[in-house]
Amino acid sequence: MTILATAPSVVRPSSTGPVTPLCRPPARLLTVWLIVLVSSVAWRRGIYYSGGLDLVVVAKAALGVLALLLAVTAPRTGPGWTQLRAGPVPWIAAYLGISVVGALLQGTGPATLVLAARVVLITVTVVVLVGAYPWWQVLGTLTTAMLALAAVGTVTGLGSLASTGRLYGGVPPLNANEISLLVGVPLVCLGWRCVNRAASTWEVAAVPLLLGVVWLTGARTGLAALLLAFALLVVLTARIPPALVVCGALCLPVLLFTAFLTPLLSSYATRGDTAATLTLNSRTVAWEAAVHYADSGSAQVLGSGLAVKEIPVSALYRSEQILDSTWVSAIVQAGAVGTAVLALMVALTLLRALAL
Repeated sequence: MTILATAPSVVRPSSTGPVTPLCRPPARLLTVWLIVLVSSVAWRRGIYYSGGLDLVVVAKAALGVLALLLAVTAPRTGPGWTQLRAGPVPWIAAYLGISVVGALLQGTGPATLVLAARVVLITVTVVVLVGAYPWWQVLGTLTTAMLALAAVGTVTGLGSLASTGRLYGGVPPLNANEISLLVGVPLVCLGWRCVNRAASTWEVAAVPLLLGVVWLTGARTGLAALLLAFALLVVLTARIPPALVVCGALCLPVLLFTAFLTPLLSSYATRGDTAATLTLNSRTVAWEAAVHYADSGSAQVLGSGLAVKEIPVSALYRSEQILDSTWVSAIVQAGAVGTAVLALMVALTLLRALAL
């Protein structure tokens, strides 16, 4: 949880509480997180809000208000407001403000204002939750809600494996990368508990199962990020449990055999098209188009607003492409200034995390 920093310098499950998705969280807190997540993910495939009265956007806003009301009226068991730090909240506000100003100058103001208001609503809800509950309970319940939503999407979308070769959500219609993200954050928490000798048998058994779900999504970036996170957990842990060392030693030959003597990893990485992967194919096309998207000085500096989700591209089989990268989206939606603010927010958050 990086929106507010309230954690002590050394985190011990025995002195705080279990940061794990496999626990029984407070019912109200779990309900709020589920509402926040459901109102944040896509409800329709390939349709993006561009302004006007949209029933889906109205319904999501209503859910957001409900989540905030439940959070505000929750019994307070967490730290007092005087103990909370602002964290990245001012940076988020600055980023949204820059995007809104850019949108007003480019004529996409109303739609961007609606989307920015929804982000503000979610941010305020998270701030209230961190003030109402202990930080470890907020984070642990968030991972529980993420797994619950991913489980529903996975079960209802299993048929996508036969048609696309990747796992997509059914209800809600989650993208494969969204499922990977929803599973990935709880996996990092479980990995932390494993290397710090706090994991139960069920938590240890859940790790390979959840890794299998990430594999089925075909999310290469998500899997690489998870492996990097696990590597950092091992490096930053003072003493690795002997059982984990033995398990790693036993798994290493299997991993080497799979990587070098079978086509499994190569087919996963290339998805059957080595040339396209090595040249980054459509991604470089979208990146170049995003850099050159702005047609005025104000758009280059302040962006064109959060409502811009598709940009024109010059490619063989398409004339438009969805912005599917955070940093590329920032260049288009918030310009050079907004991208700089986002980079500073990420850098400061990382520094703060490393200082804990």
